[in-house]
Amino acid sequence: MIARLYTVTILIFLALSSNANAQEDAAPFGLSWMASSVEIEALGVALTPMDIATFGKSFAATNLPKALTDLEAVVLSFGYDDRLWRVAAIGNEFDNDKYGSQAKSRYDQLAASLAKSYALTSRSHRPSSDNFYGKADNFAYALSKNEAYWYSLYGSPSAEIELSIGANHEDTYWRLVYSHIEGKSSFTDRKADAELDAL
Repeated sequence: MIARLYTVTILIFLALSSNANAQEDAAPFGLSWMASSVEIEALGVALTPMDIATFGKSFAATNLPKALTDLEAVVLSFGYDDRLWRVAAIGNEFDNDKYGSQAKSRYDQLAASLAKSYALTSRSHRPSSDNFYGKADNFAYALSKNEAYWYSLYGSPSAEIELSIGANHEDTYWRLVYSHIEGKSSFTDRKADAELDAL
């Protein structure tokens, strides 16, 4: 009887550990952190190379396993070891959203969703204090000129997430950037080593 209880306890522990590991490995849009570009393509994702050296080898990704209805574009970045460590996504533009009402509404929806899985670590909803940029009907324009900021930062043991609103004059959009903590650290270290090798 004691042996049987011990076995059941071990099985429950293994199941919980496996579930925790799966949650830590889960990246947005049905992807997995630290997967190789080949493994991502095996999911049916189409990867188109992009010339963005800042974050390593980067690709525009389409046909993701999971997606949002208003998703405009997703960029996946892989480290020097060809492992996924960064996912950046941008939403469709809200035309003539000078007050930012449409963008703020979608931002609040996404924030509520993120709060279910991640801890809010920081938030900055700062309209401009300038008399011109601070006008309500200049909200989007102020964002486009970096005179105002609207973002939230979230975290988990394995990832950091930034949700923000951006603008192009009077058109607004939402933006999400996920970074895998271990992958980011590995990428940063290898990038420094590569720069030293170039000297």
